[in-house]
Amino acid sequence: MIGSFETERLNGLLKDFYTVVGIRISVFDDAFRPVTEYPAHPPALCARIRGTDAGRRACALCDREACLRAKTMNGPHTYLCHAGVTEAITPIRLDGGVIGYAILAHLMPEERYEETVRDVVRRCRAYGMADADTEERVRELARYPRARIDAAMRLLDAVASYLQISKMAAWKNENIAFQINSFLDGNLGGELSSALLCSHFFLSRSKLYEISMQAFGMSIARYIAHKRIERAKQLLAEGRLSVAEVARRVGIPDYNYFCKRFKRAVGVSPGKFRRSGV
Repeated sequence: MIGSFETERLNGLLKDFYTVVGIRISVFDDAFRPVTEYPAHPPALCARIRGTDAGRRACALCDREACLRAKTMNGPHTYLCHAGVTEAITPIRLDGGVIGYAILAHLMPEERYEETVRDVVRRCRAYGMADADTEERVRELARYPRARIDAAMRLLDAVASYLQISKMAAWKNENIAFQINSFLDGNLGGELSSALLCSHFFLSRSKLYEISMQAFGMSIARYIAHKRIERAKQLLAEGRLSVAEVARRVGIPDYNYFCKRFKRAVGVSPGKFRRSGV
């Protein structure tokens, strides 16, 4: 699925959040790509890490893993980034799906502060950073009591909800339809229930129905049935597989039921269709 954001209005919202909370905030889309962040430039520690190939890859992987956890948990949580710095993330929900993610980064808890500093210094050696240089940059990061971090995380979740209410985030339905169609093409031989699709794409049933009607002109169940018959016609015309194997390949393993559905849709039996060379 692909989401879109009104970046100008979103930037204003992130700036307001930073003015009140004083913590840097970033927004990622549903493909785990950065949309915008405020302030625009990361602190010196992160800039130094991202200045190395290994650090840049580690940051991208860490962001992706955090987004996937947030999608699975379907709620906000805090975690340690690959460099040992605390971050908070929450999914941005829309119409029963997850359209993106909001992240609070570069948080240094006051509790066990010195131990955390040492841990960050140790981790950053992997990126060729000198201990003294790393420690100096770590100590430039603001320190927050854990209670304030938790409160900021809850506010972050409220901001994510506001994006839906204010219509700063929206689905690009044509792109969602493309993703759904590609998924169907790759999985016609398996289960393709509405429940599975809703779970896989984080959509409500009503949203899935709406997208299917707009993009395919029919309900998702009818579209799946149509694609299965079309794939069966293609495989029968190629002539390499038995009718029973074709039925299995298109997700209708009951031979008699497949023949009945095929004849109802095409007008002739699978065997006659193959012999006709259509």
